[in-house]
Amino acid sequence: MNTAHWDAITRDLRSDLEPDRMAAAAARLHKNATAEDIPRLRELLDDDSFFVREAAAWPLVELAGLGHLLELLQAYQRGLDDGHDNDGFSAALIGLAESDPARVAKALEPFARSADEALKENAQWLLTFCAPKQDA
Repeated sequence: MNTAHWDAITRDLRSDLEPDRMAAAAARLHKNATAEDIPRLRELLDDDSFFVREAAAWPLVELAGLGHLLELLQAYQRGLDDGHDNDGFSAALIGLAESDPARVAKALEPFARSADEALKENAQWLLTFCAPKQDA
Protein backbone atom coordinates (compact mmCIF):
# COMPACT_ATOMS: atom_id res chain seq x y z
CA MET A 1 0.00 0.00 0.00
CA ASN A 2 1.42 3.39 -0.84
CA THR A 3 2.27 5.87 1.89
CA ALA A 4 -0.57 8.28 1.15
CA HIS A 5 -3.16 5.48 1.31
CA TRP A 6 -1.60 4.11 4.52
CA ASP A 7 -1.55 7.56 6.13
CA ALA A 8 -5.21 8.17 5.23
CA ILE A 9 -6.25 4.84 6.72
CA THR A 10 -4.31 5.30 9.94
CA ARG A 11 -5.62 8.87 10.31
CA ASP A 12 -9.18 7.59 9.92
CA LEU A 13 -8.57 4.74 12.38
CA ARG A 14 -7.77 7.37 14.98
CA SER A 15 -10.80 9.60 14.32
CA ASP A 16 -12.34 8.75 17.71
CA LEU A 17 -15.42 10.91 17.33
CA GLU A 18 -16.42 9.34 14.01
CA PRO A 19 -17.09 5.60 14.54
CA ASP A 20 -18.32 5.02 10.98
CA ARG A 21 -15.13 6.52 9.60
CA MET A 22 -13.06 4.36 11.94
CA ALA A 23 -14.93 1.19 10.94
CA ALA A 24 -14.55 1.99 7.24
CA ALA A 25 -10.82 2.55 7.74
CA ALA A 26 -10.47 -0.80 9.52
CA ALA A 27 -12.23 -2.49 6.61
CA ARG A 28 -9.93 -0.73 4.10
CA LEU A 29 -6.87 -1.77 6.09
CA HIS A 30 -8.04 -5.37 6.18
CA LYS A 31 -8.82 -5.41 2.46
CA ASN A 32 -5.77 -3.55 1.16
CA ALA A 33 -2.87 -4.55 3.42
CA THR A 34 -0.21 -6.68 1.76
CA ALA A 35 2.88 -8.53 2.92
CA GLU A 36 4.93 -5.38 2.40
CA ASP A 37 2.76 -3.71 5.07
CA ILE A 38 3.65 -6.23 7.77
CA PRO A 39 6.23 -3.95 9.45
CA ARG A 40 3.70 -1.12 9.60
CA LEU A 41 0.98 -3.45 10.88
CA ARG A 42 3.36 -4.56 13.63
CA GLU A 43 3.87 -0.92 14.59
CA LEU A 44 0.10 -0.49 14.87
CA LEU A 45 0.05 -3.29 17.47
CA ASP A 46 1.86 -0.82 19.76
CA ASP A 47 -0.64 1.99 19.20
CA ASP A 48 -2.28 3.59 22.22
CA SER A 49 -5.70 2.93 20.73
CA PHE A 50 -7.20 -0.51 21.27
CA PHE A 51 -9.23 0.04 18.09
CA VAL A 52 -6.09 0.59 16.03
CA ARG A 53 -4.43 -2.48 17.56
CA GLU A 54 -7.51 -4.58 16.83
CA ALA A 55 -7.75 -3.26 13.26
CA ALA A 56 -4.11 -4.25 12.67
CA ALA A 57 -4.63 -7.74 14.10
CA TRP A 58 -6.89 -9.00 11.28
CA PRO A 59 -4.57 -8.35 8.34
CA LEU A 60 -1.48 -9.24 10.37
CA VAL A 61 -2.97 -12.61 11.33
CA GLU A 62 -3.87 -13.29 7.70
CA LEU A 63 -0.58 -12.09 6.23
CA ALA A 64 1.93 -13.28 8.83
CA GLY A 65 0.05 -15.26 11.47
CA LEU A 66 2.41 -17.41 13.42
CA GLY A 67 5.40 -15.26 12.54
CA HIS A 68 4.14 -12.59 14.93
CA LEU A 69 2.17 -14.64 17.42
CA LEU A 70 3.94 -13.28 20.49
CA GLU A 71 3.34 -9.67 19.42
CA LEU A 72 -0.30 -10.45 18.69
CA LEU A 73 -0.79 -12.03 22.11
CA GLN A 74 0.91 -9.10 23.82
CA ALA A 75 -1.27 -6.56 21.99
CA TYR A 76 -4.32 -8.67 22.81
CA GLN A 77 -3.41 -8.57 26.50
CA ARG A 78 -2.90 -4.83 26.36
CA GLY A 79 -6.52 -4.49 25.22
CA LEU A 80 -7.67 -6.65 28.13
CA ASP A 81 -5.53 -4.62 30.53
CA ASP A 82 -7.19 -1.46 29.18
CA GLY A 83 -10.61 -2.95 29.98
CA HIS A 84 -11.72 -3.86 26.45
CA ASP A 85 -13.42 -7.10 25.50
CA ASN A 86 -11.26 -7.51 22.37
CA ASP A 87 -14.09 -9.18 20.43
CA GLY A 88 -12.58 -8.47 17.02
CA PHE A 89 -9.08 -9.32 18.19
CA SER A 90 -10.38 -12.56 19.72
CA ALA A 91 -12.06 -13.49 16.44
CA ALA A 92 -8.84 -12.87 14.51
CA LEU A 93 -6.81 -15.06 16.89
CA ILE A 94 -9.46 -17.79 16.90
CA GLY A 95 -9.48 -17.72 13.10
CA LEU A 96 -5.73 -18.25 13.14
CA ALA A 97 -6.02 -21.16 15.56
CA GLU A 98 -8.75 -22.82 13.53
CA SER A 99 -6.93 -22.31 10.23
CA ASP A 100 -4.10 -24.70 11.14
CA PRO A 101 -4.72 -26.15 14.61
CA ALA A 102 -1.65 -28.40 14.76
CA ARG A 103 0.85 -25.70 13.72
CA VAL A 104 -0.74 -23.07 15.94
CA ALA A 105 -0.81 -25.44 18.92
CA LYS A 106 2.88 -26.16 18.45
CA ALA A 107 3.66 -22.44 18.27
CA LEU A 108 1.57 -21.76 21.39
CA GLU A 109 3.19 -24.46 23.54
CA PRO A 110 6.10 -22.36 24.83
CA PHE A 111 3.78 -19.44 25.59
CA ALA A 112 1.40 -21.75 27.46
CA ARG A 113 4.31 -22.58 29.82
CA SER A 114 5.49 -18.99 30.18
CA ALA A 115 6.31 -17.43 33.54
CA ASP A 116 4.32 -14.43 32.31
CA GLU A 117 0.87 -15.27 33.68
CA ALA A 118 -1.08 -13.16 31.18
CA LEU A 119 0.79 -14.63 28.22
CA LYS A 120 0.32 -18.12 29.65
CA GLU A 121 -3.42 -17.63 30.16
CA ASN A 122 -3.94 -16.19 26.69
CA ALA A 123 -1.96 -18.99 25.07
CA GLN A 124 -3.91 -21.61 27.01
CA TRP A 125 -7.18 -19.93 26.00
CA LEU A 126 -6.16 -19.92 22.33
CA LEU A 127 -5.08 -23.55 22.54
CA THR A 128 -8.69 -24.50 23.24
CA PHE A 129 -9.45 -23.53 19.64
CA CYS A 130 -6.73 -25.84 18.35
CA ALA A 131 -8.41 -28.94 19.74
CA PRO A 132 -9.82 -31.41 17.21
CA LYS A 133 -13.47 -30.77 16.41
CA GLN A 134 -15.94 -33.27 17.81
CA ASP A 135 -18.77 -34.52 15.59
CA ALA A 136 -22.15 -33.38 16.84
